[in-house]
Amino acid sequence: MDLRDVAGELYAGASDDFIARRNAAAASADRSTAKQIKTLRKPSASAAAINALVREHPDLIGDVLDIGSRMRDAFAARDRAEIRSLTQERQRILQRTTEGLDLSPAVQREVEETLQAAVIDPAAAAAVRSGMLVRALESTGLEQVDVSDAVALPVEIEDFPAPKARRRKAAEPAADGDEDGASPEAGEPEEAGEAEEAEEAEEPEESPSERRERQRRIRAAEKAVERARHDADALDDELDETVDRRGDLQAERESLQRRLQRVADELTETRGTERDLRSRLSDAQRAVREAERALRDARED
Repeated sequence: MDLRDVAGELYAGASDDFIARRNAAAASADRSTAKQIKTLRKPSASAAAINALVREHPDLIGDVLDIGSRMRDAFAARDRAEIRSLTQERQRILQRTTEGLDLSPAVQREVEETLQAAVIDPAAAAAVRSGMLVRALESTGLEQVDVSDAVALPVEIEDFPAPKARRRKAAEPAADGDEDGASPEAGEPEEAGEAEEAEEAEEPEESPSERRERQRRIRAAEKAVERARHDADALDDELDETVDRRGDLQAERESLQRRLQRVADELTETRGTERDLRSRLSDAQRAVREAERALRDARED
């Protein structure tokens, strides 16, 4: 009996009877495997919901993970238009994936946070794909998600895709040949070269002062081109960094907004609990007073 196969069957079922099914699987296994089976943890409600999505709606989960891979490629390529388009597509896919789930608001948010983490982070994507989550995941968008205790058994985590080679921002001067980098073709007729030499010979010769002035202008123009290229490269790099930082901040903002909503919901729940406890306390105190009065009446009799 393979432990991974057993785990797959256990996490494919409902979480309500997970413990009973785990004990039954352990009872039918050899001693060594049984000990490992008993270490498998019961999934949280949100983890169980995601495990079910992986098995019942693999196409939707595949779309979620695919959009994450495409977004990481877009960030690596600094493709700002693609990033904007994929961000909108991500929201539509996540909404479609979580529609119709019969879950409490708190569990629903954990499912959304886990899928959001899977979009952003390849480690979280691998954990979701395993179908053996035991707890929800959360990503700030700034650091890799820690999934070490989030999956029942170790999963192979994909590495971040290597950044694609960036295109050169300015053409390098050609080492040989003319300014366009072209070299004289083999077999070029010698007559053409002779004709050019004849034309050059007919041009009036420059005076030493004119030659010096022309060389000075060329050097000044070359320096101006170099400065302009350097400034353009620096601005392009700064723009890329800003786009990356904005993406990180947007992901962090979304995470904070979800946390804030969770805290607000919990605050509302605690207020309701507080009102209920105060009412019950009032009833209990009234019961105490009535019991004390009955005790006094009994003693007087």
